[in-house]
Amino acid sequence: MTFNPFHINLPVREIIPEARQHLSAGNTLVVSAPAGAGKSTLIPLALMDESWLKGKKILMLEPRRLAAW
Repeated sequence: MTFNPFHINLPVREIIPEARQHLSAGNTLVVSAPAGAGKSTLIPLALMDESWLKGKKILMLEPRRLAAW
């Protein structure tokens, strides 16, 4: 079953097509947006069915949380 990120109304959904295009050509993406924008919730789910991600993992770093840990 394919996840459709455009059914969820979070601000980062607007950058999903650009993120897909960017990551299909490279392996790093930095997203900066306010808390609650959907960065860690929506983007990984939107990318998980991409053919170029098969057999790979999504690694997310959240510096604010790492610094507080």
